[in-house]
Amino acid sequence: MKDIDNRISAIDLSVPGGRFVIASDRAGNISRAAQSLLSEIPIPYVTSKDAGWTRGLLRPSYRRFAPRFGLVWSPGKSAMTVINAGIGVFLNQWAYSVQQSLAQTLPFFFAKSVSAPADALVPPYRTGSVLLVPANGAVGGNTMLHDFKTEYAKNVSLSIQRLLTPTLEVEANYLGSWIVGADSSTVLNVPVPGPGAIGPRRPVPQLSNITAIRWDGYSTFHSVTFKAEKRVSHGLAASASYMVSKAIDDASDPGATTYEVNLPQDVRNMRAERALASFDHRHRFIGSFSYAVPDLSRGSTAALSALGRAWRLSGIVTLQSGAPFTVNLGTDRANIGTGPAQRPNATCDPNAGGAQTAQQWFNTSCFSLPDAFTFGNAGRNTVFSPGYSNVDASLQKDVHLSERARLEFRFEIFNLFNRVNFDVPNRIAFTPNFGR
Repeated sequence: MKDIDNRISAIDLSVPGGRFVIASDRAGNISRAAQSLLSEIPIPYVTSKDAGWTRGLLRPSYRRFAPRFGLVWSPGKSAMTVINAGIGVFLNQWAYSVQQSLAQTLPFFFAKSVSAPADALVPPYRTGSVLLVPANGAVGGNTMLHDFKTEYAKNVSLSIQRLLTPTLEVEANYLGSWIVGADSSTVLNVPVPGPGAIGPRRPVPQLSNITAIRWDGYSTFHSVTFKAEKRVSHGLAASASYMVSKAIDDASDPGATTYEVNLPQDVRNMRAERALASFDHRHRFIGSFSYAVPDLSRGSTAALSALGRAWRLSGIVTLQSGAPFTVNLGTDRANIGTGPAQRPNATCDPNAGGAQTAQQWFNTSCFSLPDAFTFGNAGRNTVFSPGYSNVDASLQKDVHLSERARLEFRFEIFNLFNRVNFDVPNRIAFTPNFGR
Protein backbone atom coordinates (compact mmCIF):
# COMPACT_ATOMS: atom_id res chain seq x y z
CA MET A 1 0.00 0.00 0.00
CA LYS A 2 1.33 3.43 -0.96
CA ASP A 3 0.01 6.98 -0.97
CA ILE A 4 0.77 8.96 -4.10
CA ASP A 5 1.68 12.02 -2.00
CA ASN A 6 3.37 10.07 0.83
CA ARG A 7 0.73 11.22 3.34
CA ILE A 8 1.10 8.24 5.67
CA SER A 9 3.17 7.56 8.77
CA ALA A 10 3.76 4.75 11.24
CA ILE A 11 4.63 4.52 14.93
CA ASP A 12 7.56 2.19 15.55
CA LEU A 13 8.06 1.10 19.17
CA SER A 14 10.57 -1.61 18.32
CA VAL A 15 13.44 0.83 18.94
CA PRO A 16 14.27 2.28 22.38
CA GLY A 17 12.15 5.34 23.05
CA GLY A 18 10.03 4.77 19.95
CA ARG A 19 9.88 6.81 16.75
CA PHE A 20 7.54 8.04 14.05
CA VAL A 21 8.40 6.93 10.53
CA ILE A 22 7.08 9.29 7.84
CA ALA A 23 6.78 8.14 4.25
CA SER A 24 9.25 9.85 1.93
CA ASP A 25 10.53 9.63 -1.61
CA ARG A 26 13.90 8.13 -2.50
CA ALA A 27 15.63 11.41 -1.73
CA GLY A 28 14.11 11.53 1.76
CA ASN A 29 11.61 14.31 1.08
CA ILE A 30 8.31 14.10 2.97
CA SER A 31 4.95 15.55 1.98
CA ARG A 32 4.41 19.29 2.44
CA ALA A 33 1.16 18.38 4.22
CA ALA A 34 3.22 17.11 7.16
CA GLN A 35 4.95 20.40 7.93
CA SER A 36 2.24 22.05 10.06
CA LEU A 37 1.97 19.17 12.53
CA LEU A 38 5.59 18.03 12.84
CA SER A 39 5.91 20.03 16.06
CA GLU A 40 3.10 17.99 17.64
CA ILE A 41 5.12 14.75 17.45
CA PRO A 42 6.42 14.21 21.00
CA ILE A 43 9.18 11.70 20.14
CA PRO A 44 11.84 11.57 17.39
CA TYR A 45 10.76 11.02 13.82
CA VAL A 46 12.62 9.78 10.76
CA THR A 47 11.79 9.41 7.10
CA SER A 48 11.17 6.02 5.55
CA LYS A 49 14.44 6.45 3.63
CA ASP A 50 16.41 6.98 6.85
CA ALA A 51 14.68 3.99 8.48
CA GLY A 52 15.48 1.75 5.52
CA TRP A 53 11.78 1.17 4.87
CA THR A 54 9.84 1.44 1.66
CA ARG A 55 7.50 4.41 1.21
CA GLY A 56 4.59 2.03 1.90
CA LEU A 57 5.95 1.64 5.49
CA LEU A 58 5.31 -2.12 5.46
CA ARG A 59 7.94 -4.76 4.90
CA PRO A 60 7.38 -6.31 1.46
CA SER A 61 5.95 -9.81 1.55
CA TYR A 62 6.83 -12.07 -1.35
CA ARG A 63 4.60 -14.93 -0.33
CA ARG A 64 2.76 -15.40 -3.61
CA PHE A 65 2.99 -19.14 -4.29
CA ALA A 66 -0.53 -20.58 -4.13
CA PRO A 67 -0.69 -24.12 -5.59
CA ARG A 68 -4.00 -25.96 -5.83
CA PHE A 69 -4.83 -29.55 -6.66
CA GLY A 70 -8.15 -31.27 -7.26
CA LEU A 71 -9.37 -34.82 -7.87
CA VAL A 72 -12.67 -36.23 -9.09
CA TRP A 73 -13.12 -40.01 -9.13
CA SER A 74 -16.12 -42.20 -9.85
CA PRO A 75 -15.39 -45.82 -8.86
CA GLY A 76 -17.07 -48.63 -10.74
CA LYS A 77 -18.95 -48.53 -14.00
CA SER A 78 -22.32 -47.40 -12.70
CA ALA A 79 -21.14 -43.84 -11.93
CA MET A 80 -23.51 -43.83 -8.97
CA THR A 81 -20.76 -42.67 -6.60
CA VAL A 82 -18.49 -39.64 -7.05
CA ILE A 83 -15.56 -38.69 -4.81
CA ASN A 84 -14.21 -35.13 -4.89
CA ALA A 85 -11.03 -34.01 -3.15
CA GLY A 86 -9.09 -30.79 -3.19
CA ILE A 87 -6.27 -28.99 -1.45
CA GLY A 88 -4.99 -25.50 -2.07
CA VAL A 89 -3.34 -22.39 -0.76
CA PHE A 90 -5.29 -19.15 -1.11
CA LEU A 91 -3.90 -15.66 -0.54
CA ASN A 92 -6.18 -13.29 1.36
CA GLN A 93 -6.43 -9.50 1.28
CA TRP A 94 -6.49 -7.63 4.58
CA ALA A 95 -9.76 -6.08 5.68
CA TYR A 96 -10.46 -2.79 3.90
CA SER A 97 -11.06 -0.94 7.15
CA VAL A 98 -7.46 -1.38 8.37
CA GLN A 99 -5.95 0.52 5.44
CA GLN A 100 -6.72 3.88 7.03
CA SER A 101 -4.49 3.19 10.05
CA LEU A 102 -1.35 4.72 8.52
CA ALA A 103 -3.28 7.82 7.43
CA GLN A 104 -4.81 8.52 10.86
CA THR A 105 -1.58 9.36 12.64
CA LEU A 106 0.60 12.42 13.14
CA PRO A 107 1.73 14.44 11.25
CA PHE A 108 -1.23 13.99 8.88
CA PHE A 109 -4.02 13.39 11.37
CA PHE A 110 -4.47 14.92 14.81
CA ALA A 111 -7.61 14.64 16.94
CA LYS A 112 -7.98 17.30 19.60
CA SER A 113 -11.12 18.20 21.58
CA VAL A 114 -11.69 21.74 22.82
CA SER A 115 -14.49 22.28 25.35
CA ALA A 116 -16.07 25.34 26.91
CA PRO A 117 -18.44 25.72 29.91
CA ALA A 118 -22.06 24.98 29.08
CA ASP A 119 -23.20 28.51 29.99
CA ALA A 120 -20.40 30.26 28.08
CA LEU A 121 -20.44 31.47 24.52
CA VAL A 122 -18.35 29.09 22.43
CA PRO A 123 -15.67 31.15 20.65
CA PRO A 124 -15.48 30.87 16.86
CA TYR A 125 -12.55 28.46 16.72
CA ARG A 126 -10.66 27.98 13.49
CA THR A 127 -8.32 25.11 12.70
CA GLY A 128 -5.27 27.20 13.47
CA SER A 129 -6.57 28.42 16.83
CA VAL A 130 -7.59 24.90 17.89
CA LEU A 131 -4.02 23.73 17.30
CA LEU A 132 -2.75 26.52 19.57
CA VAL A 133 -4.87 25.34 22.51
CA PRO A 134 -2.71 23.25 24.89
CA ALA A 135 -3.59 19.55 24.75
CA ASN A 136 -4.33 17.51 27.84
CA GLY A 137 -2.94 13.99 28.02
CA ALA A 138 -0.46 12.18 25.82
CA VAL A 139 -0.57 11.75 22.06
CA GLY A 140 -2.08 8.52 20.77
CA GLY A 141 -2.45 7.21 17.27
CA ASN A 142 -2.98 4.34 14.90
CA THR A 143 -0.43 2.23 13.10
CA MET A 144 0.34 -1.00 11.33
CA LEU A 145 3.24 -3.16 12.46
CA HIS A 146 6.10 -3.00 9.97
CA ASP A 147 6.52 -6.79 10.01
CA PHE A 148 3.91 -7.37 7.31
CA LYS A 149 3.00 -10.89 6.22
CA THR A 150 0.62 -11.89 3.44
CA GLU A 151 -2.34 -13.71 4.91
CA TYR A 152 -2.92 -17.11 3.39
CA ALA A 153 -5.29 -20.01 3.94
CA LYS A 154 -4.67 -23.70 3.42
CA ASN A 155 -7.96 -25.35 2.51
CA VAL A 156 -8.70 -29.08 2.28
CA SER A 157 -11.97 -30.62 1.13
CA LEU A 158 -13.28 -34.14 0.63
CA SER A 159 -16.78 -35.13 -0.40
CA ILE A 160 -18.57 -38.35 -1.31
CA GLN A 161 -21.77 -38.20 -3.35
CA ARG A 162 -24.05 -41.18 -3.90
CA LEU A 163 -27.13 -41.44 -6.11
CA LEU A 164 -29.47 -43.82 -4.26
CA THR A 165 -32.39 -43.57 -6.69
CA PRO A 166 -32.93 -41.57 -9.87
CA THR A 167 -34.38 -38.76 -7.74
CA LEU A 168 -32.54 -39.10 -4.40
CA GLU A 169 -28.92 -38.11 -3.79
CA VAL A 170 -26.93 -38.06 -0.53
CA GLU A 171 -23.61 -36.40 0.19
CA ALA A 172 -21.02 -36.23 2.98
CA ASN A 173 -18.56 -33.36 2.91
CA TYR A 174 -15.48 -32.44 4.99
CA LEU A 175 -13.90 -28.99 4.88
CA GLY A 176 -10.80 -27.87 6.75
CA SER A 177 -9.11 -24.48 6.73
CA TRP A 178 -5.97 -23.13 8.37
CA ILE A 179 -5.35 -19.37 8.15
CA VAL A 180 -1.94 -17.86 8.95
CA GLY A 181 -0.88 -14.22 9.03
CA ALA A 182 -4.34 -12.73 9.49
CA ASP A 183 -4.67 -9.02 10.28
CA SER A 184 -5.88 -8.44 13.83
CA SER A 185 -6.06 -5.49 16.21
CA THR A 186 -3.83 -4.99 19.22
CA VAL A 187 -2.70 -2.16 21.50
CA LEU A 188 0.87 -0.89 21.86
CA ASN A 189 2.57 1.08 24.63
CA VAL A 190 0.57 -0.65 27.36
CA PRO A 191 2.09 -0.55 30.88
CA VAL A 192 2.41 -3.57 33.13
CA PRO A 193 -0.49 -3.74 35.65
CA GLY A 194 0.30 -1.91 38.85
CA PRO A 195 -0.52 1.05 41.09
CA GLY A 196 0.21 4.69 40.35
CA ALA A 197 -0.20 6.97 37.39
CA ILE A 198 -0.51 5.20 34.05
CA GLY A 199 1.52 7.53 31.82
CA PRO A 200 4.92 7.26 33.55
CA ARG A 201 4.65 3.46 33.54
CA ARG A 202 4.22 3.19 29.77
CA PRO A 203 7.21 1.93 27.73
CA VAL A 204 7.18 5.32 25.96
CA PRO A 205 5.75 7.80 28.50
CA GLN A 206 5.35 10.58 25.93
CA LEU A 207 2.70 8.55 24.09
CA SER A 208 -0.68 7.18 25.07
CA ASN A 209 -1.94 3.78 23.94
CA ILE A 210 -1.48 3.05 20.22
CA THR A 211 -4.08 1.04 18.31
CA ALA A 212 -2.20 -1.21 15.89
CA ILE A 213 -2.80 -3.85 13.25
CA ARG A 214 -0.68 -6.97 13.64
CA TRP A 215 -0.05 -9.67 11.04
CA ASP A 216 0.26 -12.85 13.10
CA GLY A 217 -3.39 -13.79 13.59
CA TYR A 218 -4.43 -17.37 12.92
CA SER A 219 -7.55 -19.50 12.79
CA THR A 220 -8.65 -23.06 12.11
CA PHE A 221 -11.97 -24.35 10.88
CA HIS A 222 -13.22 -27.92 10.50
CA SER A 223 -16.69 -29.01 9.43
CA VAL A 224 -18.58 -32.09 8.31
CA THR A 225 -21.77 -31.64 6.31
CA PHE A 226 -24.40 -34.25 5.52
CA LYS A 227 -26.84 -33.45 2.76
CA ALA A 228 -29.80 -35.20 1.12
CA GLU A 229 -31.54 -33.87 -1.95
CA LYS A 230 -34.70 -35.14 -3.59
CA ARG A 231 -35.20 -33.99 -7.13
CA VAL A 232 -38.65 -33.26 -8.46
CA SER A 233 -40.89 -36.31 -8.62
CA HIS A 234 -44.62 -36.57 -7.95
CA GLY A 235 -44.57 -32.79 -7.59
CA LEU A 236 -42.18 -32.78 -4.62
CA ALA A 237 -38.63 -31.45 -4.40
CA ALA A 238 -36.80 -31.28 -1.07
CA SER A 239 -33.37 -30.69 0.40
CA ALA A 240 -31.93 -31.13 3.90
CA SER A 241 -28.44 -30.20 5.10
CA TYR A 242 -26.83 -30.58 8.53
CA MET A 243 -23.38 -29.25 9.42
CA VAL A 244 -21.32 -29.72 12.56
CA SER A 245 -18.26 -27.50 12.75
CA LYS A 246 -15.65 -25.97 15.03
CA ALA A 247 -13.71 -22.73 14.55
CA ILE A 248 -10.79 -21.55 16.70
CA ASP A 249 -8.85 -18.28 16.43
CA ASP A 250 -7.22 -15.53 18.47
CA ALA A 251 -9.42 -12.73 17.07
CA SER A 252 -12.50 -13.07 14.88
CA ASP A 253 -12.56 -9.59 13.34
CA PRO A 254 -10.21 -6.61 12.97
CA GLY A 255 -12.73 -4.46 14.89
CA ALA A 256 -15.28 -4.70 17.67
CA THR A 257 -18.48 -6.72 17.21
CA THR A 258 -21.47 -7.52 19.41
CA TYR A 259 -19.66 -10.72 20.46
CA GLU A 260 -16.32 -9.27 21.57
CA VAL A 261 -14.03 -6.26 21.39
CA ASN A 262 -11.44 -8.24 19.38
CA LEU A 263 -8.59 -6.75 21.40
CA PRO A 264 -6.39 -8.82 23.72
CA GLN A 265 -6.64 -8.55 27.48
CA ASP A 266 -2.90 -8.93 28.03
CA VAL A 267 -0.89 -7.84 24.99
CA ARG A 268 2.10 -9.72 26.40
CA ASN A 269 0.24 -13.04 26.52
CA MET A 270 -1.45 -13.60 23.17
CA ARG A 271 -1.73 -17.34 23.84
CA ALA A 272 -4.52 -16.54 26.30
CA GLU A 273 -6.61 -15.24 23.38
CA ARG A 274 -6.81 -18.64 21.68
CA ALA A 275 -10.45 -19.71 21.92
CA LEU A 276 -13.55 -20.58 19.97
CA ALA A 277 -14.24 -18.05 17.24
CA SER A 278 -17.19 -15.72 17.73
CA PHE A 279 -18.71 -17.18 14.53
CA ASP A 280 -18.47 -20.76 15.81
CA HIS A 281 -22.05 -21.96 15.35
CA ARG A 282 -21.46 -25.60 16.22
CA HIS A 283 -24.64 -27.01 14.66
CA ARG A 284 -26.62 -25.78 11.68
CA PHE A 285 -29.55 -27.36 9.84
CA ILE A 286 -31.34 -26.07 6.75
CA GLY A 287 -34.26 -27.84 5.14
CA SER A 288 -36.45 -26.75 2.26
CA PHE A 289 -39.22 -28.19 0.14
CA SER A 290 -41.45 -27.27 -2.76
CA TYR A 291 -44.65 -29.22 -3.44
CA ALA A 292 -46.90 -28.84 -6.44
CA VAL A 293 -50.40 -29.45 -5.07
CA PRO A 294 -52.34 -31.93 -7.25
CA ASP A 295 -55.19 -30.60 -9.36
CA LEU A 296 -58.17 -30.27 -7.01
CA SER A 297 -60.73 -29.34 -9.64
CA ARG A 298 -61.21 -32.42 -11.76
CA GLY A 299 -64.77 -32.61 -13.07
CA SER A 300 -65.52 -29.03 -12.01
CA THR A 301 -66.62 -26.09 -14.08
CA ALA A 302 -64.07 -24.07 -16.04
CA ALA A 303 -63.95 -21.36 -13.37
CA LEU A 304 -63.44 -23.85 -10.53
CA SER A 305 -60.93 -25.75 -12.64
CA ALA A 306 -58.84 -22.60 -13.13
CA LEU A 307 -59.02 -21.89 -9.41
CA GLY A 308 -57.98 -25.40 -8.36
CA ARG A 309 -54.94 -25.76 -10.60
CA ALA A 310 -51.28 -24.67 -10.34
CA TRP A 311 -50.92 -24.30 -6.56
CA ARG A 312 -47.48 -24.69 -4.98
CA LEU A 313 -46.55 -24.93 -1.29
CA SER A 314 -42.97 -24.13 -0.21
CA GLY A 315 -41.08 -23.82 3.03
CA ILE A 316 -37.63 -23.25 4.54
CA VAL A 317 -36.52 -24.38 8.01
CA THR A 318 -33.36 -22.92 9.59
CA LEU A 319 -31.94 -24.11 12.92
CA GLN A 320 -28.62 -22.88 14.29
CA SER A 321 -26.88 -23.14 17.65
CA GLY A 322 -25.59 -20.03 19.36
CA ALA A 323 -22.08 -18.64 18.99
CA PRO A 324 -19.73 -17.83 21.89
CA PHE A 325 -19.10 -14.32 23.17
CA THR A 326 -16.75 -12.69 25.66
CA VAL A 327 -17.62 -11.18 29.02
CA ASN A 328 -15.61 -8.00 29.56
CA LEU A 329 -15.16 -5.49 32.33
CA GLY A 330 -16.32 -1.92 31.95
CA THR A 331 -13.60 -0.62 34.27
CA ASP A 332 -9.80 -0.52 34.20
CA ARG A 333 -9.17 -3.05 36.95
CA ALA A 334 -5.52 -3.64 35.99
CA ASN A 335 -4.78 0.11 35.86
CA ILE A 336 -3.28 -0.03 32.37
CA GLY A 337 -5.46 2.56 30.61
CA THR A 338 -8.10 2.24 27.94
CA GLY A 339 -7.65 -0.10 25.01
CA PRO A 340 -7.05 -3.68 26.14
CA ALA A 341 -10.24 -5.67 26.68
CA GLN A 342 -10.04 -6.73 30.32
CA ARG A 343 -12.06 -9.67 31.62
CA PRO A 344 -13.38 -10.70 35.06
CA ASN A 345 -12.61 -13.81 37.06
CA ALA A 346 -14.64 -16.93 36.28
CA THR A 347 -15.65 -19.06 39.27
CA CYS A 348 -17.96 -21.58 37.55
CA ASP A 349 -19.46 -22.48 34.17
CA PRO A 350 -21.81 -19.62 33.21
CA ASN A 351 -23.60 -21.81 30.66
CA ALA A 352 -24.74 -24.33 33.28
CA GLY A 353 -27.54 -23.81 35.75
CA GLY A 354 -29.02 -20.73 34.14
CA ALA A 355 -32.69 -20.43 33.21
CA GLN A 356 -31.78 -18.92 29.82
CA THR A 357 -34.52 -16.31 29.79
CA ALA A 358 -34.56 -12.79 28.41
CA GLN A 359 -33.97 -11.50 31.95
CA GLN A 360 -30.91 -13.70 32.53
CA TRP A 361 -29.54 -15.76 29.68
CA PHE A 362 -26.53 -17.15 31.57
CA ASN A 363 -25.40 -17.51 35.17
CA THR A 364 -24.00 -14.06 35.91
CA SER A 365 -22.96 -15.09 39.44
CA CYS A 366 -20.12 -17.09 37.88
CA PHE A 367 -18.11 -13.89 37.43
CA SER A 368 -16.30 -11.82 40.04
CA LEU A 369 -13.97 -8.83 40.08
CA PRO A 370 -10.24 -9.61 39.87
CA ASP A 371 -7.91 -8.26 42.51
CA ALA A 372 -6.74 -4.73 41.88
CA PHE A 373 -3.89 -4.42 39.35
CA THR A 374 -4.44 -7.91 37.94
CA PHE A 375 -6.11 -9.48 34.92
CA GLY A 376 -9.14 -11.74 35.25
CA ASN A 377 -8.86 -15.46 34.57
CA ALA A 378 -12.02 -15.68 32.44
CA GLY A 379 -11.25 -16.85 28.96
CA ARG A 380 -12.25 -15.33 25.67
CA ASN A 381 -15.57 -16.44 24.14
CA THR A 382 -16.66 -18.72 26.98
CA VAL A 383 -20.40 -17.93 27.09
CA PHE A 384 -22.81 -19.04 24.37
CA SER A 385 -25.42 -16.75 22.86
CA PRO A 386 -28.98 -17.85 21.99
CA GLY A 387 -29.46 -20.04 18.95
CA TYR A 388 -31.59 -19.27 15.93
CA SER A 389 -34.74 -21.02 14.77
CA ASN A 390 -37.00 -19.93 11.95
CA VAL A 391 -39.62 -21.35 9.57
CA ASP A 392 -40.76 -19.50 6.46
CA ALA A 393 -43.63 -20.72 4.27
CA SER A 394 -45.29 -19.62 1.06
CA LEU A 395 -48.33 -20.54 -0.99
CA GLN A 396 -48.19 -19.72 -4.68
CA LYS A 397 -50.83 -19.72 -7.40
CA ASP A 398 -50.00 -19.38 -11.10
CA VAL A 399 -52.50 -18.18 -13.66
CA HIS A 400 -51.46 -18.65 -17.28
CA LEU A 401 -52.86 -15.81 -19.35
CA SER A 402 -51.19 -16.78 -22.63
CA GLU A 403 -48.10 -18.50 -23.96
CA ARG A 404 -46.01 -15.49 -23.02
CA ALA A 405 -47.82 -14.12 -20.00
CA ARG A 406 -48.31 -15.56 -16.54
CA LEU A 407 -49.81 -14.03 -13.42
CA GLU A 408 -48.44 -15.11 -10.06
CA PHE A 409 -50.15 -14.75 -6.69
CA ARG A 410 -47.95 -15.40 -3.68
CA PHE A 411 -48.85 -15.55 0.01
CA GLU A 412 -45.77 -15.61 2.25
CA ILE A 413 -45.34 -15.98 5.99
CA PHE A 414 -41.98 -15.23 7.57
CA ASN A 415 -41.27 -16.72 11.00
CA LEU A 416 -44.36 -18.92 10.74
CA PHE A 417 -44.42 -19.88 14.42
CA ASN A 418 -43.61 -16.35 15.62
CA ARG A 419 -40.55 -17.51 17.52
CA VAL A 420 -38.49 -14.85 19.29
CA ASN A 421 -34.79 -15.07 18.41
CA PHE A 422 -32.72 -13.21 20.98
CA ASP A 423 -29.57 -11.29 20.15
CA VAL A 424 -26.33 -11.46 22.15
CA PRO A 425 -27.10 -10.51 25.78
CA ASN A 426 -25.35 -7.66 27.55
CA ARG A 427 -21.84 -8.94 28.16
CA ILE A 428 -20.30 -6.12 30.24
CA ALA A 429 -19.93 -7.54 33.74
CA PHE A 430 -21.51 -5.93 36.79
CA THR A 431 -23.62 -3.44 34.81
CA PRO A 432 -27.40 -3.21 35.47
CA ASN A 433 -28.33 -5.17 32.33
CA PHE A 434 -25.54 -7.74 32.54
CA GLY A 435 -26.80 -11.06 31.17
CA ARG A 436 -30.01 -9.63 29.66
